[in-house]
Amino acid sequence: MGTLGLTVIIIFMFFGFIGSFLPLLPGPLMVWLAVLAYTVATNFQVIGYGPFSAISVIAALTSTSEVWMPLLGAKMLGGSGRALLYGILGCILGFIFFHLIGAMLGYALGILYGEYLKQKSWRMAFKASVGGLAGWGISTAVQATGSLLMITIFLWRVFGKG
Repeated sequence: MGTLGLTVIIIFMFFGFIGSFLPLLPGPLMVWLAVLAYTVATNFQVIGYGPFSAISVIAALTSTSEVWMPLLGAKMLGGSGRALLYGILGCILGFIFFHLIGAMLGYALGILYGEYLKQKSWRMAFKASVGGLAGWGISTAVQATGSLLMITIFLWRVFGKG
């Protein structure tokens, strides 16, 4: 692969890293796709099967963290399954009407409402809602760290062999 192709791959990775912080861009997936394109274009000669497998596992875990981290956070602080469903519904509706801020607010309010229906306690509902938001924030950090790790492995394999 030539210099232009490698430059395009690295730019795509950069946007993937930035996408870790934005809900509309699948950050880790974009980084993985860039690695995949380079790896296939070079017939696994530079990256290799082992490093590509490691990058793929990192991509799978970090790409899905947007789903499981907020749920885990809410669950750890007492959120019920029903409250989590309300949170997901609130997230979707909030995003449709108010984009990123609406998604986060909708998620928190959905958990708050769903947990209140179950517990009849605003304190318990608020605690579960905060846990869900904390999980969402941690998910962003997980995605950014995973993207950076994949980029680091890629750069080390591409430029570290010289």
